Amino acid sequence: MTVHPGERLDPAAGPVPAPTGAETVVKQYVDDLTLALAQLETGSVTDLLETLVLTLHSGRRVFVAGNGGSSTAAIHIASDLMAAAGTLGGAPQVVALTENIARITAIANDHCYDEIFSRQLTGWGRPRDALLLLSVSGHSANLVRAARVGRDLGMTVLAALGNAGEVARLADRLVVFGQADYGLTEDLHVALGHMAVRVLRGGDACRFSAAAADDGPAGAGAEREKVGERGEPRQF
Repeated sequence: MTVHPGERLDPAAGPVPAPTGAETVVKQYVDDLTLALAQLETGSVTDLLETLVLTLHSGRRVFVAGNGGSSTAAIHIASDLMAAAGTLGGAPQVVALTENIARITAIANDHCYDEIFSRQLTGWGRPRDALLLLSVSGHSANLVRAARVGRDLGMTVLAALGNAGEVARLADRLVVFGQADYGLTEDLHVALGHMAVRVLRGGDACRFSAAAADDGPAGAGAEREKVGERGEPRQF
């Protein structure tokens, strides 16, 4: 007897539908995410992205930090921005302060966890660099310290938060989205990074093409150029 997906085997009655409630959850999540996007303050997002992109255009560095799911979002965003910023010429630098676990654990062990980002900034941060902080609560002590050190160093502090906590008071540019829901806010963190990439590319999207992939690296590169590796420079 075959048990199909969505069914469980009951020794007495045979296969019956498994009441997971997954469909209801999926629909509700889609509705919640759609509402979060509809409520996005596009003016605030634009201000933050323009500041971020202008920092890279000027040859300054961008640092990104967050905890938990936001720590991996920081790495994702930094990686994407580095790839997109390569079209600017020079050597733009985007650093995720979460990517070196040895450095993070050393600082936490030798000093305290609240300083894992601020101590990195003390060594690397310079005036007119940008610091992008990702948080759901907006109250994380290590992000608050990073924001304070960033301001002391003359950096521009950017924050993308699910809740306007203490970090919000220290930010030069601020976006609050996701209604303090961890899943929605972290989804929007990654979306924010992808928006920044499109701005760097002049608004062009980069889409995968199976035909180009079959042609190897050269073909894939040609497809990226076709879609638009970099559009007309955007003026701010």
